[in-house]
Amino acid sequence: MKKILFSIFILTFAWNVKAQDDLAPINTGAVNFLTITPDARSAGMGGVSVALPGNNNAVFYNGATSIISPQNGGVTYTYAPLMRDYESGHSLNSLGGFYKINERNVILGGFRYYNYPSTGIINGNEEMYESINPKEWVIDLGYAREIIPNLAVSATAKLIHSDMGKIGGAQSANAFAVDLGAVYQRSFKFMDKASWTAGVQVSNLGSKIKYLKNKESLPAFIKAGGSVDLSFNPIHRLIVAADLGYRMVPSDVRALGISAGAEYTLVEHFLFRGGYHYGDKKKGDANYATAGLGIHYLGAQVDFSWLFAEKNTPMRNSYWLSFGYTF
Repeated sequence: MKKILFSIFILTFAWNVKAQDDLAPINTGAVNFLTITPDARSAGMGGVSVALPGNNNAVFYNGATSIISPQNGGVTYTYAPLMRDYESGHSLNSLGGFYKINERNVILGGFRYYNYPSTGIINGNEEMYESINPKEWVIDLGYAREIIPNLAVSATAKLIHSDMGKIGGAQSANAFAVDLGAVYQRSFKFMDKASWTAGVQVSNLGSKIKYLKNKESLPAFIKAGGSVDLSFNPIHRLIVAADLGYRMVPSDVRALGISAGAEYTLVEHFLFRGGYHYGDKKKGDANYATAGLGIHYLGAQVDFSWLFAEKNTPMRNSYWLSFGYTF
């Protein structure tokens, strides 16, 4: 029975492995798949995102960064099979994009769908075996605007749907949330085509999820980050970024997390990424390293990332595969 419940709620409630087969549940809020990095680029850089320029998936992170993108728009689809070492069937599909109405205004959109494997349970009322297929999704709609030169803000609205398979008579549940973001970018005076960026984001501020009688909070975060973009010449470009995040809700698992990563671009077409995330295991987070590759040509983008972690980390050996286009 423990394995069944673990399979269903592994991303609704985070788990901390205290020993090889001793799983202790830690309530980190409902719809916990919202905390998973949804695209290969950020995933390959340890999950950094708050001040990362040129991101088609800005709607999932800090929507204000779309203002500082050199492109007029773009869209990216990502497929990520997760927790493959534990049980097959967990996957995250995401579609994100943005479009610049003009130099000061951007609209953003996104969709994420998390699929759980089909799981057999015993119906407690009728004592009958039945199969369930839990799933969750979220629709994101955002707007970003440059309010003064070099400073932009954003707001993103989310419609969240969670269906855990009517366990114990529970019905599917909905919630509404908002994300707020800001970004500031300046060029370096002593180096051509080089800049630094600072950003802040507050995410998942909204209503609670109610499955049965109890209401569960969404995992709300506040993050601050920065990046440095160094274009040495047309052949070499390096972006270094870091985020500091604080989980505000639920209150009993408040904790800090740090992500850091780098992206090196060779002759504009070949990208190499690496990163690391540090989290508090006692509060349902994890420590892991990531690496990634990308090929970009004439607006088309293909990116791949892999997650490395300890053997008892559920997300170990997950990967992300993204296909995108910018114009």
